Amino acid sequence: MSRAPIDRVLRAWLQSGGSLSRRLAAAFGGFEVRVLSQGVAAARPDELAALRRAGAGLRVQRCHVREVTLWGDGQPLVHARSVLPAVQARLTWRALRGLGSRPLADLLFGLRAARCERLGHGRMVPWRARRLAQRLERSSDSAWRGAPLWFRRSVFTRRGVPLLVTEWFAPAVRQRPPGPSR
Repeated sequence: MSRAPIDRVLRAWLQSGGSLSRRLAAAFGGFEVRVLSQGVAAARPDELAALRRAGAGLRVQRCHVREVTLWGDGQPLVHARSVLPAVQARLTWRALRGLGSRPLADLLFGLRAARCERLGHGRMVPWRARRLAQRLERSSDSAWRGAPLWFRRSVFTRRGVPLLVTEWFAPAVRQRPPGPSR
């Protein structure tokens, strides 16, 4: 993961703990979650490697993938992708399938909180950032253009089963520092 210089506000977002959704809702008005896709889908090789390192075993083939965009003040702020072994979407992480437009934080930081391990943050390589921006712009104008795209990656574990979460931060998050997580 790239270690290029970043400004103070973006660094605060990348390193914030607790619920990102709650922090975004505190900093930006009109917070909402827009589900882009959810279901069995192909995971990228780097995602499979992270799941295997986190304990999902070497047999992970099919994955359950949820992609959402978190909005505030009428603009996209974060694109998030959650990946776990497909069978676990019916077992340990079955509540994920019923989230709908509720934030994943409701599941991760609720009564049965999952253990979180931050895997780090970095700046996306330019070709991958362009590809993600082009895909996201179809649903959110040109909000993903401009400053380089930064991301952070975490693994949440419940009963030994990992859920990989990658969050890409739109340039708009630099407008305000994170609010409290509560």
